Amino acid sequence: MIRPLHRGAASAALLLSLCSPALAAWPDDKPIELVVGFAAGGETDILARVLAPYLQKQLSPKANIIVVNKPGASGAIANTYVQRAAKDGYTVAMVNTPPMNFMPLVQATPYDPDQFALIGRVVSDPTLLVARDDSPHASLKDLVAAVKSGKTTATIGQNGLGSNGGVALNLLIQESGAALTEVPFTGTGQSKIALIGGHVDMIFASHTAVPKPESESVKLRILAQFMDKRAPMLPNVPTAKEEGFDVVVPSDRGLAIHKDVQADIRGKLQAALEASLKDPEFLKAANAFADILAYKSGIEWQEDIEAAKAPLEQLAASLKQRGAAR
Repeated sequence: MIRPLHRGAASAALLLSLCSPALAAWPDDKPIELVVGFAAGGETDILARVLAPYLQKQLSPKANIIVVNKPGASGAIANTYVQRAAKDGYTVAMVNTPPMNFMPLVQATPYDPDQFALIGRVVSDPTLLVARDDSPHASLKDLVAAVKSGKTTATIGQNGLGSNGGVALNLLIQESGAALTEVPFTGTGQSKIALIGGHVDMIFASHTAVPKPESESVKLRILAQFMDKRAPMLPNVPTAKEEGFDVVVPSDRGLAIHKDVQADIRGKLQAALEASLKDPEFLKAANAFADILAYKSGIEWQEDIEAAKAPLEQLAASLKQRGAAR
């Protein structure tokens, strides 16, 4: 369990920190690293770079936040870097769930989610099942029924076992009993090209990766969204739950830090994050993410993660039994 920032802890720790010269200079005496587990130019990286100047403005006039990219292994390299860094508040992670919590369930990882404290969620991006507009399947329910009847097969692209799409696809296979064929890709850019070219039947992607599917070179169509309820920007797209499959896998991104960082620093970070997401200048700069901005405190975000824990554990056990986890 990732540990959230507890209410009241920041206030108590702040009094103690007044006597600590080592903490008195934070965040002014050196740059704060905002560590991203994906390459520069991706959605998570862009979000971090848009957020950084507003976060540092809220922290202190002298604060300096730099984005550091540590791509690879579904964020495991970045998470490991943050876990092993000094516990002084100068190394903050931009984390993605479910990958951060799911990967340690299916394979050994050099980081432990229990060593992190959540600061706050920034965005909640709908996970979508996307097909070409000429797909014979009108809905997710139709797809599953056709595959289970043996009338057709379906190849579905996803960005790796630990990605939100990989988790959603495997949960759907487990929930529906349909023999859907997974096709792994290194990113949505690659999988979208394969879909447009007719090399796969469908792909899993986040909303920010396909904000206007009808405007692609080949028109695309969203069959379902894997959210608890219909996202406001997708009012006409049914959820998987509406189609009869209880699979909810949003792609959430936000800030976390090592749990041993002083509580007053964590409290200041959370306050700065919340204020940043209300800043009109940030909202203008983050217009590309406007549809998915969804702040939650560390405690609230942790509650969401705990609620989703049981199906992820069941899926991990199933994958290990099948030998699919690697």
